[in-house]
Amino acid sequence: MTPRAILFDLDGTLIDQFQAIYRAFSKTLKSMGLREPSFAEVKKAVGGASQATMEKLIGPERALEAVKLLRPIFEKEMLNGLTALPGAYEILKGLKKKKIKTAVLTNKYGPHARVACKHLGFDKYLEFTLGANDTNWKKPDLQLTQFALKKIGTSASQTLYIGDSPFDFQTASNASMPCILVPTGTHNREELSLLCENVEIKPNLLSIFPL
Repeated sequence: MTPRAILFDLDGTLIDQFQAIYRAFSKTLKSMGLREPSFAEVKKAVGGASQATMEKLIGPERALEAVKLLRPIFEKEMLNGLTALPGAYEILKGLKKKKIKTAVLTNKYGPHARVACKHLGFDKYLEFTLGANDTNWKKPDLQLTQFALKKIGTSASQTLYIGDSPFDFQTASNASMPCILVPTGTHNREELSLLCENVEIKPNLLSIFPL
């Protein structure tokens, strides 16, 4: 069945912003007198909201302090090296032509997510971009998914969720929503297969929506 709407994760699904994310986390921890993490450590930790990522990197005690420092640092770095993943722009454009609604549902800070989507020209094809701090919930909370479905005007069974991480799989599962994962972000195919039972995994966006 062709979905009436598609909800996309952002980082690692539609965009590659990991270089900027890494620089921001690295500079933040250095400014706090802490060890600078490796690129691999940051990439592995990313997937939830910024505080959850910080807790994975430095523990819970100073995570909130670090997030407050992170935000202005990231805002200076965020567009440097930001790229759309292959096919993302063309796929969003094509889905719009087919009258299939699309939106972004991410744990990235909402204003940052919208700046990234606008910078890459995604915004004109999306119904909305919903991120952390836009509501009282974060992925994989069912209330957040229900809010997004109400906003886009479709039911869970009529909507496909596409992401790159176990967070995305859990988000879809909690809402009984069909899900496809792509190993273009925080996890490779083998990791996704181990962590997400009975999920459909495609190599990339273009394998889901051939141009």
